[in-house]
Amino acid sequence: MYTKQQLVLSRFFLIFVAGLAALGPLSIDAYLPTLPDVASDLGVDMAAANLTISSFMFGMAIGQFLGGPLSDQLGRRKIGLVGLAIHVVATMLIVASSSIDQILVLRLIQAIGGGFASVICLAQVRDVFAPDKVSNKFANIVIVILLAPMFAPVIGTLISVWGWRAIFIALAAYGLVMMLIYGFMIPETNHDLPDKFSTREVFKGYWAAISKRTNGRLIGLRLALFTGFSAGVLFSYVTNAAFILIEHFHLTKMQFSAVFGAMILALMGGNRLTVWLLNRRSALQIVSAVNLAQVVTAGLMVLVCYVSEPSLAMIVAGLTMLVGCYGAISPAASGYFISLYDKNIGAASSLSSTSMFTFGAIIGGVSSVLADGQLLPIFAVMLASSMIARLFLLSAKASSELVVDSPV
Repeated sequence: MYTKQQLVLSRFFLIFVAGLAALGPLSIDAYLPTLPDVASDLGVDMAAANLTISSFMFGMAIGQFLGGPLSDQLGRRKIGLVGLAIHVVATMLIVASSSIDQILVLRLIQAIGGGFASVICLAQVRDVFAPDKVSNKFANIVIVILLAPMFAPVIGTLISVWGWRAIFIALAAYGLVMMLIYGFMIPETNHDLPDKFSTREVFKGYWAAISKRTNGRLIGLRLALFTGFSAGVLFSYVTNAAFILIEHFHLTKMQFSAVFGAMILALMGGNRLTVWLLNRRSALQIVSAVNLAQVVTAGLMVLVCYVSEPSLAMIVAGLTMLVGCYGAISPAASGYFISLYDKNIGAASSLSSTSMFTFGAIIGGVSSVLADGQLLPIFAVMLASSMIARLFLLSAKASSELVVDSPV
Protein backbone atom coordinates (compact mmCIF):
# COMPACT_ATOMS: atom_id res chain seq x y z
CA MET A 1 0.00 0.00 0.00
CA TYR A 2 1.28 3.48 -0.89
CA THR A 3 2.23 6.11 1.69
CA LYS A 4 0.93 9.67 1.36
CA GLN A 5 4.35 10.91 0.25
CA GLN A 6 4.46 8.22 -2.42
CA LEU A 7 1.05 9.38 -3.64
CA VAL A 8 2.45 12.87 -4.26
CA LEU A 9 5.15 11.43 -6.50
CA SER A 10 3.12 8.63 -8.09
CA ARG A 11 1.39 8.97 -11.45
CA PHE A 12 -0.55 5.83 -10.59
CA PHE A 13 -2.47 7.73 -7.89
CA LEU A 14 -3.76 10.30 -10.39
CA ILE A 15 -4.66 7.53 -12.84
CA PHE A 16 -6.51 5.65 -10.10
CA VAL A 17 -8.43 8.79 -9.06
CA ALA A 18 -9.30 9.38 -12.71
CA GLY A 19 -10.49 5.78 -13.04
CA LEU A 20 -12.63 6.20 -9.94
CA ALA A 21 -14.12 9.44 -11.23
CA ALA A 22 -14.75 7.79 -14.62
CA LEU A 23 -17.16 5.30 -13.02
CA GLY A 24 -20.05 7.75 -13.41
CA PRO A 25 -19.43 8.71 -17.06
CA LEU A 26 -18.88 5.06 -17.98
CA SER A 27 -22.17 4.09 -16.34
CA ILE A 28 -23.96 6.67 -18.50
CA ASP A 29 -22.15 6.60 -21.81
CA ALA A 30 -21.54 2.89 -22.36
CA TYR A 31 -25.21 2.13 -22.90
CA LEU A 32 -26.29 5.33 -24.68
CA PRO A 33 -26.18 3.67 -28.15
CA THR A 34 -28.48 0.91 -26.90
CA LEU A 35 -31.20 3.18 -25.47
CA PRO A 36 -33.49 2.46 -28.46
CA ASP A 37 -32.93 -1.27 -27.76
CA VAL A 38 -33.79 -0.76 -24.08
CA ALA A 39 -36.98 1.06 -25.04
CA SER A 40 -37.95 -1.64 -27.55
CA ASP A 41 -37.12 -4.54 -25.22
CA LEU A 42 -39.12 -3.09 -22.32
CA GLY A 43 -41.99 -1.79 -24.46
CA VAL A 44 -41.58 1.93 -23.68
CA ASP A 45 -40.85 5.06 -25.72
CA MET A 46 -37.54 6.89 -25.96
CA ALA A 47 -38.59 9.56 -23.47
CA ALA A 48 -39.03 6.86 -20.81
CA ALA A 49 -35.69 5.28 -21.70
CA ASN A 50 -34.02 8.70 -21.50
CA LEU A 51 -35.32 9.08 -17.95
CA THR A 52 -32.94 6.30 -16.86
CA ILE A 53 -30.20 8.86 -17.52
CA SER A 54 -31.91 11.52 -15.40
CA SER A 55 -32.54 8.91 -12.69
CA PHE A 56 -28.83 8.10 -12.65
CA MET A 57 -27.90 11.77 -12.39
CA PHE A 58 -30.26 12.28 -9.45
CA GLY A 59 -28.65 9.29 -7.75
CA MET A 60 -25.21 10.77 -8.35
CA ALA A 61 -26.41 14.01 -6.77
CA ILE A 62 -27.69 12.15 -3.67
CA GLY A 63 -24.53 10.07 -3.37
CA GLN A 64 -22.30 13.10 -3.70
CA PHE A 65 -24.44 15.17 -1.33
CA LEU A 66 -23.97 12.57 1.41
CA GLY A 67 -20.59 11.17 0.42
CA GLY A 68 -18.54 14.36 0.68
CA PRO A 69 -19.42 15.28 4.30
CA LEU A 70 -19.30 11.62 5.35
CA SER A 71 -15.77 11.35 3.95
CA ASP A 72 -14.77 14.29 6.18
CA GLN A 73 -16.10 12.32 9.17
CA LEU A 74 -15.27 8.71 8.31
CA GLY A 75 -12.46 9.01 5.78
CA ARG A 76 -12.27 8.98 1.98
CA ARG A 77 -11.33 5.30 1.84
CA LYS A 78 -14.35 3.93 3.71
CA ILE A 79 -16.79 6.00 1.67
CA GLY A 80 -15.10 5.02 -1.58
CA LEU A 81 -15.20 1.30 -0.82
CA VAL A 82 -18.84 1.39 0.35
CA GLY A 83 -19.81 3.34 -2.76
CA LEU A 84 -18.11 0.86 -5.08
CA ALA A 85 -19.84 -2.06 -3.33
CA ILE A 86 -23.28 -0.42 -3.73
CA HIS A 87 -22.57 0.31 -7.38
CA VAL A 88 -21.52 -3.27 -8.16
CA VAL A 89 -24.54 -4.86 -6.44
CA ALA A 90 -27.08 -2.48 -8.01
CA THR A 91 -25.50 -2.96 -11.44
CA MET A 92 -25.90 -6.73 -11.25
CA LEU A 93 -29.53 -6.32 -10.17
CA ILE A 94 -30.16 -4.20 -13.27
CA VAL A 95 -29.06 -7.18 -15.35
CA ALA A 96 -31.93 -9.18 -13.84
CA SER A 97 -34.55 -6.40 -14.19
CA SER A 98 -37.63 -6.86 -16.34
CA SER A 99 -39.32 -3.43 -16.30
CA ILE A 100 -38.41 0.20 -16.81
CA ASP A 101 -39.65 1.04 -13.30
CA GLN A 102 -37.21 -1.44 -11.74
CA ILE A 103 -34.36 -0.02 -13.80
CA LEU A 104 -35.23 3.56 -12.83
CA VAL A 105 -35.00 2.65 -9.13
CA LEU A 106 -31.85 0.56 -9.51
CA ARG A 107 -30.16 3.21 -11.65
CA LEU A 108 -30.83 5.63 -8.79
CA ILE A 109 -29.22 3.24 -6.27
CA GLN A 110 -26.36 2.41 -8.64
CA ALA A 111 -25.61 6.12 -9.00
CA ILE A 112 -25.73 6.74 -5.24
CA GLY A 113 -22.88 4.26 -4.94
CA GLY A 114 -21.12 5.89 -7.88
CA GLY A 115 -21.61 9.29 -6.24
CA PHE A 116 -19.99 8.06 -3.04
CA ALA A 117 -17.00 6.81 -5.01
CA SER A 118 -16.56 9.81 -7.29
CA VAL A 119 -17.19 12.71 -4.88
CA ILE A 120 -14.07 11.86 -2.90
CA CYS A 121 -11.84 12.23 -5.99
CA LEU A 122 -11.44 16.00 -5.92
CA ALA A 123 -11.16 15.88 -2.11
CA GLN A 124 -8.37 13.29 -2.37
CA VAL A 125 -6.46 15.52 -4.77
CA ARG A 126 -6.86 18.45 -2.36
CA ASP A 127 -5.74 16.18 0.54
CA VAL A 128 -2.53 15.20 -1.20
CA PHE A 129 -1.50 18.30 -3.18
CA ALA A 130 -0.98 21.96 -2.28
CA PRO A 131 -3.83 24.39 -3.14
CA ASP A 132 -1.87 26.05 -5.96
CA LYS A 133 -1.39 22.65 -7.64
CA VAL A 134 -5.02 21.49 -7.51
CA SER A 135 -6.30 23.04 -10.77
CA ASN A 136 -3.47 21.63 -12.89
CA LYS A 137 -3.58 18.22 -11.19
CA PHE A 138 -7.35 18.04 -11.54
CA ALA A 139 -7.17 19.13 -15.17
CA ASN A 140 -4.75 16.26 -15.84
CA ILE A 141 -7.14 13.86 -14.10
CA VAL A 142 -10.02 15.15 -16.22
CA ILE A 143 -8.14 14.41 -19.44
CA VAL A 144 -7.82 10.77 -18.35
CA ILE A 145 -11.47 10.68 -17.30
CA LEU A 146 -12.52 11.89 -20.74
CA LEU A 147 -10.85 8.96 -22.46
CA ALA A 148 -13.42 6.66 -20.86
CA PRO A 149 -16.61 8.24 -22.28
CA MET A 150 -14.88 8.69 -25.64
CA PHE A 151 -14.50 4.94 -26.02
CA ALA A 152 -17.45 3.88 -23.85
CA PRO A 153 -20.12 4.06 -26.60
CA VAL A 154 -17.90 2.02 -28.95
CA ILE A 155 -17.29 -0.57 -26.25
CA GLY A 156 -20.97 -0.58 -25.39
CA THR A 157 -21.89 -1.07 -29.04
CA LEU A 158 -19.52 -4.02 -29.35
CA ILE A 159 -20.72 -5.60 -26.10
CA SER A 160 -24.37 -5.09 -27.11
CA VAL A 161 -23.93 -7.97 -29.57
CA TRP A 162 -24.81 -10.05 -26.49
CA GLY A 163 -27.65 -7.66 -25.58
CA TRP A 164 -27.79 -4.38 -23.66
CA ARG A 165 -27.70 -6.22 -20.32
CA ALA A 166 -24.15 -7.42 -21.08
CA ILE A 167 -23.02 -3.78 -20.78
CA PHE A 168 -24.06 -3.75 -17.14
CA ILE A 169 -22.18 -6.99 -16.48
CA ALA A 170 -19.05 -5.25 -17.80
CA LEU A 171 -19.74 -2.19 -15.61
CA ALA A 172 -20.05 -4.41 -12.54
CA ALA A 173 -16.71 -6.03 -13.37
CA TYR A 174 -15.08 -2.59 -13.71
CA GLY A 175 -16.44 -1.51 -10.33
CA LEU A 176 -15.16 -4.71 -8.72
CA VAL A 177 -11.65 -4.18 -10.11
CA MET A 178 -11.60 -0.59 -8.79
CA MET A 179 -12.75 -1.82 -5.39
CA LEU A 180 -9.90 -4.37 -5.19
CA ILE A 181 -7.30 -1.77 -6.19
CA TYR A 182 -8.65 0.66 -3.61
CA GLY A 183 -8.75 -1.98 -0.90
CA PHE A 184 -5.20 -3.22 -1.38
CA MET A 185 -3.20 -0.25 -2.70
CA ILE A 186 -4.64 3.18 -1.78
CA PRO A 187 -4.33 4.52 1.80
CA GLU A 188 -6.55 7.00 3.61
CA THR A 189 -5.68 10.55 2.48
CA ASN A 190 -7.78 12.47 5.00
CA HIS A 191 -5.63 12.72 8.14
CA ASP A 192 -7.83 15.29 9.86
CA LEU A 193 -10.60 12.91 10.99
CA PRO A 194 -12.62 13.62 14.18
CA ASP A 195 -12.31 11.35 17.20
CA LYS A 196 -15.88 10.11 16.84
CA PHE A 197 -18.62 10.16 14.23
CA SER A 198 -21.36 12.77 14.59
CA THR A 199 -24.38 13.03 12.31
CA ARG A 200 -24.74 16.63 13.39
CA GLU A 201 -21.18 17.33 12.29
CA VAL A 202 -21.87 15.79 8.86
CA PHE A 203 -24.54 18.36 8.08
CA LYS A 204 -22.69 21.05 10.01
CA GLY A 205 -19.74 20.48 7.69
CA TYR A 206 -22.01 20.73 4.67
CA TRP A 207 -23.55 23.95 5.96
CA ALA A 208 -20.07 25.30 6.66
CA ALA A 209 -19.14 24.62 3.02
CA ILE A 210 -22.33 26.28 1.76
CA SER A 211 -22.00 29.32 4.02
CA LYS A 212 -18.22 29.68 3.59
CA ARG A 213 -17.39 33.33 3.02
CA THR A 214 -14.27 34.65 1.37
CA ASN A 215 -13.63 38.21 2.53
CA GLY A 216 -17.27 38.31 3.60
CA ARG A 217 -18.71 37.11 0.28
CA LEU A 218 -20.44 33.81 -0.65
CA ILE A 219 -18.20 33.22 -3.64
CA GLY A 220 -18.12 29.43 -3.17
CA LEU A 221 -21.92 29.09 -3.23
CA ARG A 222 -22.19 31.30 -6.31
CA LEU A 223 -19.58 29.21 -8.11
CA ALA A 224 -21.36 25.98 -7.13
CA LEU A 225 -24.60 27.29 -8.66
CA PHE A 226 -22.72 28.41 -11.75
CA THR A 227 -21.29 24.90 -12.06
CA GLY A 228 -24.77 23.38 -11.81
CA PHE A 229 -26.37 25.46 -14.55
CA SER A 230 -23.30 25.25 -16.77
CA ALA A 231 -23.50 21.45 -16.47
CA GLY A 232 -27.12 21.67 -17.60
CA VAL A 233 -25.84 22.39 -21.12
CA LEU A 234 -23.70 19.25 -21.18
CA PHE A 235 -26.35 17.01 -19.61
CA SER A 236 -29.03 18.26 -22.00
CA TYR A 237 -26.81 16.97 -24.78
CA VAL A 238 -26.03 13.65 -23.05
CA THR A 239 -29.68 13.03 -22.17
CA ASN A 240 -30.84 13.68 -25.74
CA ALA A 241 -27.81 12.38 -27.67
CA ALA A 242 -29.45 9.10 -28.68
CA PHE A 243 -32.63 10.89 -29.76
CA ILE A 244 -30.77 13.56 -31.76
CA LEU A 245 -28.29 11.31 -33.52
CA ILE A 246 -30.05 7.92 -33.75
CA GLU A 247 -33.76 8.73 -33.79
CA HIS A 248 -33.72 12.14 -35.55
CA PHE A 249 -30.77 11.76 -37.94
CA HIS A 250 -30.93 7.93 -38.19
CA LEU A 251 -27.27 7.21 -37.46
CA THR A 252 -26.20 3.65 -36.75
CA LYS A 253 -24.84 2.72 -33.31
CA MET A 254 -21.28 2.82 -34.57
CA GLN A 255 -21.82 6.17 -36.31
CA PHE A 256 -23.35 7.46 -33.08
CA SER A 257 -20.27 6.25 -31.20
CA ALA A 258 -17.98 8.08 -33.65
CA VAL A 259 -19.86 11.37 -33.28
CA PHE A 260 -20.05 10.96 -29.51
CA GLY A 261 -16.30 10.33 -29.46
CA ALA A 262 -15.76 13.53 -31.43
CA MET A 263 -17.67 15.40 -28.73
CA ILE A 264 -15.35 13.96 -26.09
CA LEU A 265 -12.40 15.18 -28.16
CA ALA A 266 -14.00 18.63 -28.00
CA LEU A 267 -14.19 18.29 -24.20
CA MET A 268 -10.54 17.29 -24.12
CA GLY A 269 -9.60 20.20 -26.37
CA GLY A 270 -11.37 22.63 -24.07
CA ASN A 271 -9.64 21.04 -21.08
CA ARG A 272 -6.19 21.36 -22.64
CA LEU A 273 -6.90 24.98 -23.60
CA THR A 274 -7.69 25.77 -19.97
CA VAL A 275 -4.52 24.05 -18.73
CA TRP A 276 -2.51 26.26 -21.10
CA LEU A 277 -4.41 29.44 -20.19
CA LEU A 278 -4.15 28.90 -16.43
CA ASN A 279 -0.50 29.92 -16.60
CA ARG A 280 -1.47 33.20 -18.27
CA ARG A 281 -4.92 34.20 -17.00
CA SER A 282 -6.91 33.82 -13.79
CA ALA A 283 -9.43 31.00 -13.50
CA LEU A 284 -12.40 33.39 -13.37
CA GLN A 285 -11.23 35.29 -16.45
CA ILE A 286 -11.05 32.04 -18.39
CA VAL A 287 -14.44 30.82 -17.19
CA SER A 288 -16.13 34.15 -17.96
CA ALA A 289 -14.85 34.27 -21.55
CA VAL A 290 -15.74 30.65 -22.30
CA ASN A 291 -19.20 30.93 -20.73
CA LEU A 292 -19.91 33.92 -22.98
CA ALA A 293 -18.94 31.83 -26.01
CA GLN A 294 -21.30 29.12 -24.75
CA VAL A 295 -24.21 31.56 -24.47
CA VAL A 296 -23.60 32.95 -27.97
CA THR A 297 -23.34 29.46 -29.51
CA ALA A 298 -26.55 28.25 -27.83
CA GLY A 299 -28.34 31.38 -29.05
CA LEU A 300 -27.17 30.79 -32.62
CA MET A 301 -28.37 27.17 -32.48
CA VAL A 302 -31.80 28.30 -31.30
CA LEU A 303 -31.95 30.74 -34.22
CA VAL A 304 -30.84 28.09 -36.73
CA CYS A 305 -33.44 25.58 -35.51
CA TYR A 306 -36.17 28.25 -35.54
CA VAL A 307 -35.65 29.49 -39.11
CA SER A 308 -34.86 26.19 -40.85
CA GLU A 309 -34.41 22.45 -40.57
CA PRO A 310 -30.71 22.19 -39.68
CA SER A 311 -28.47 19.57 -41.25
CA LEU A 312 -26.55 16.96 -39.30
CA ALA A 313 -23.32 18.88 -39.94
CA MET A 314 -24.77 22.09 -38.47
CA ILE A 315 -26.06 20.32 -35.38
CA VAL A 316 -22.79 18.48 -34.79
CA ALA A 317 -20.82 21.73 -35.21
CA GLY A 318 -23.00 23.53 -32.67
CA LEU A 319 -22.90 20.68 -30.18
CA THR A 320 -19.12 20.39 -30.57
CA MET A 321 -18.70 24.04 -29.63
CA LEU A 322 -21.09 23.80 -26.67
CA VAL A 323 -19.46 20.65 -25.32
CA GLY A 324 -15.97 22.06 -25.88
CA CYS A 325 -16.90 25.15 -23.88
CA TYR A 326 -17.93 23.00 -20.94
CA GLY A 327 -14.63 21.14 -21.20
CA ALA A 328 -12.83 24.46 -20.79
CA ILE A 329 -15.08 25.68 -17.97
CA SER A 330 -15.00 22.62 -15.73
CA PRO A 331 -11.35 22.39 -14.56
CA ALA A 332 -10.91 26.14 -14.09
CA ALA A 333 -14.18 26.56 -12.16
CA SER A 334 -13.68 23.40 -10.06
CA GLY A 335 -10.05 24.17 -9.27
CA TYR A 336 -10.79 27.77 -8.26
CA PHE A 337 -13.80 26.67 -6.21
CA ILE A 338 -11.97 24.01 -4.17
CA SER A 339 -8.96 26.30 -3.62
CA LEU A 340 -11.23 28.58 -1.56
CA TYR A 341 -11.52 25.88 1.13
CA ASP A 342 -8.99 24.76 3.72
CA LYS A 343 -11.55 22.97 5.93
CA ASN A 344 -14.59 20.77 5.16
CA ILE A 345 -12.97 19.94 1.83
CA GLY A 346 -15.06 16.79 1.32
CA ALA A 347 -18.25 18.74 1.95
CA ALA A 348 -17.08 21.49 -0.42
CA SER A 349 -16.34 18.93 -3.13
CA SER A 350 -19.77 17.45 -2.50
CA LEU A 351 -21.42 20.87 -2.82
CA SER A 352 -19.92 21.43 -6.27
CA SER A 353 -20.65 17.90 -7.53
CA THR A 354 -24.16 17.79 -6.07
CA SER A 355 -25.02 21.07 -7.74
CA MET A 356 -23.68 19.78 -11.05
CA PHE A 357 -25.66 16.54 -11.04
CA THR A 358 -28.85 17.94 -9.47
CA PHE A 359 -29.24 20.79 -11.92
CA GLY A 360 -27.85 18.64 -14.73
CA ALA A 361 -30.48 15.95 -14.07
CA ILE A 362 -33.33 18.45 -13.85
CA ILE A 363 -32.29 20.49 -16.89
CA GLY A 364 -31.52 17.38 -18.95
CA GLY A 365 -34.87 15.83 -18.00
CA VAL A 366 -36.75 19.03 -18.84
CA SER A 367 -35.06 19.25 -22.24
CA SER A 368 -36.02 15.63 -23.00
CA VAL A 369 -39.66 16.10 -22.01
CA LEU A 370 -40.01 19.38 -23.92
CA ALA A 371 -38.29 18.06 -27.04
CA ASP A 372 -41.28 16.02 -28.24
CA GLY A 373 -39.42 15.01 -31.39
CA GLN A 374 -38.03 18.50 -32.04
CA LEU A 375 -34.52 19.97 -31.76
CA LEU A 376 -35.46 23.58 -30.97
CA PRO A 377 -36.60 22.98 -27.35
CA ILE A 378 -33.33 21.19 -26.55
CA PHE A 379 -31.19 24.14 -27.63
CA ALA A 380 -33.60 26.61 -26.01
CA VAL A 381 -33.08 24.85 -22.68
CA MET A 382 -29.30 24.93 -23.25
CA LEU A 383 -29.48 28.68 -23.90
CA ALA A 384 -31.54 29.35 -20.77
CA SER A 385 -29.21 27.20 -18.67
CA SER A 386 -26.04 28.91 -19.90
CA MET A 387 -27.58 32.37 -19.39
CA ILE A 388 -28.60 31.60 -15.80
CA ALA A 389 -25.11 30.21 -15.20
CA ARG A 390 -23.68 33.51 -16.43
CA LEU A 391 -25.74 35.48 -13.92
CA PHE A 392 -24.27 33.46 -11.04
CA LEU A 393 -20.79 33.76 -12.52
CA LEU A 394 -21.00 37.54 -12.87
CA SER A 395 -22.18 37.72 -9.27
CA ALA A 396 -19.24 35.57 -8.11
CA LYS A 397 -16.81 37.56 -10.23
CA ALA A 398 -18.05 40.87 -8.82
CA SER A 399 -17.79 39.51 -5.27
CA SER A 400 -14.28 38.19 -5.90
CA GLU A 401 -12.95 41.67 -6.66
CA LEU A 402 -11.98 41.81 -2.99
CA VAL A 403 -10.15 38.51 -3.35
CA VAL A 404 -6.74 38.10 -4.93
CA ASP A 405 -7.77 36.52 -8.24
CA SER A 406 -4.45 35.17 -9.43
CA PRO A 407 -3.92 32.13 -11.65
CA VAL A 408 -4.57 28.94 -9.71
